[in-house]
Amino acid sequence: MSHTRSRTRWTAAALTIAGTAALMPAGAALAAVGTPAAAGQYTYTAKLYIGDEPNSRACSAVLVHANWVLTATSCFAKTPGAAVVAGKPALKTTARIGTTTLDVVNLEPRSDRDVVLARVSKPVTGITPIKLAAAQPAVNAAVTAAGFGRTKTAWVHTKIQTAAFGVASADATTLALTAKGTDALCQGDSGGPLVNSKGELVGINTRSWQGGCLGTPATETRTGAIASRADGLQAWISKTSFHAPGDMTNDGIGDLAAVWGDGSLYIYPGDKAKGLAGTSIAQLGGTTWGSKQLTAGDFNGDGIADLMSVWTDGTLHLYKGDGKGKITDGVTVAEGGNTWAPVKQFTSGDFTGDGIADVMAVWNDGTLHLYKGKGDGQLESEAKVNTGGSTWGTVKLLPGGDFNGDGIADLMAVWNDGTLHYYPGDGTGQIGDQVPVPLGGTTWGTVRHMTAGDFNADGIADLMAVWTDGSLHLYKGDGKGSITDAVTMFGGTTWKTMIHLT
Repeated sequence: MSHTRSRTRWTAAALTIAGTAALMPAGAALAAVGTPAAAGQYTYTAKLYIGDEPNSRACSAVLVHANWVLTATSCFAKTPGAAVVAGKPALKTTARIGTTTLDVVNLEPRSDRDVVLARVSKPVTGITPIKLAAAQPAVNAAVTAAGFGRTKTAWVHTKIQTAAFGVASADATTLALTAKGTDALCQGDSGGPLVNSKGELVGINTRSWQGGCLGTPATETRTGAIASRADGLQAWISKTSFHAPGDMTNDGIGDLAAVWGDGSLYIYPGDKAKGLAGTSIAQLGGTTWGSKQLTAGDFNGDGIADLMSVWTDGTLHLYKGDGKGKITDGVTVAEGGNTWAPVKQFTSGDFTGDGIADVMAVWNDGTLHLYKGKGDGQLESEAKVNTGGSTWGTVKLLPGGDFNGDGIADLMAVWNDGTLHYYPGDGTGQIGDQVPVPLGGTTWGTVRHMTAGDFNADGIADLMAVWTDGSLHLYKGDGKGSITDAVTMFGGTTWKTMIHLT
């Protein structure tokens, strides 16, 4: 049998072999006859429960984003071969990741291979998503499969099992695998991760002969398997999992929040074509919003931007977005107590790549610190940012956003000499060296307010800036860490009396 056939051709060929077991249908497959994973290993592996008893089935999956697992599309087919469409699963599905069980609320299948992204109802915290390999594994490379499938002695497993394989061959979308020793993939393991020696995801396991698995006839001794390639999927995963930072109206476009001189707070919905729609939504609190700092980001992982505000008493509060352009009553953020008053600059973005907004803050001693979001609206304790030392005290403006399209938030900084600089995020909460933004030269020193958001829904952060004449301008991000020429927004010169912009 040729190992370079597509998944569909593999299945067809297998079914024509008289007197043999066919390649295991998805919804049935993976690391079954192998070795239990050591404590703390392969923790990104999830178990899926699909459908209701007595016709329920199990699959495996892998966490690739705080809100998304990657698995086999065919796990979700109502009947073998049935189409799986984007949207809510046709069968009730839950995912157990670590000690947490969450509902699967949305599916985004690929059309070119047997893989699907499945969104879980809440962000997964405490478990780091797996990183994808940049290239396919070489022929004969050693790889490890992980999952919750059967073994040769047990029908149901609640612990992660592993199996060793070698790569026999590859085509554009699949990997053919040869088992090591008596290892095999078994029922319940489809969708589980195939990992290289660096711990990177190279494939999603989909089919196996199941030789040696409990319930397989003793006459079936074949242990080969097939996996869908995962390298090359990062752009698709990033695009699917992306939600526009600052999106408070749940339309995939960044919105603007502004506090005016009278202390009132308004949301200005974004517009894909124009930058801003030209409408406003008044918020709760009346004219009490004369706070010191304000930033917007998705701090609870529900895909809707929230607001964080530092009040004059030095306390920090979270206001959850409702997806309709409104915010709910404030919840006190425990980290820092009432010490936030000395903060000079305050911004947010996903600086760690886990799908949860974090906070960057410049303190009065000129140091820059990261506060990682926990996914429940709270923040972890500070981690000092190494770049720049104690020089950040002279920064006038500090918006955060993904300006290069890699899924990690970056910083833009206006320094006291009026120049604008870009600092790429590295995904660990640190930032790289500054890159001068040529547009505008030293004129940025006269900008009164500046914030970042994806106001045209292209996956790249843009800048909104209020100049001294009170005019508001949009500077679209170019995806390379820089911006394009200004586009004037509505309102003329009326933005002069604004005291906060995010």
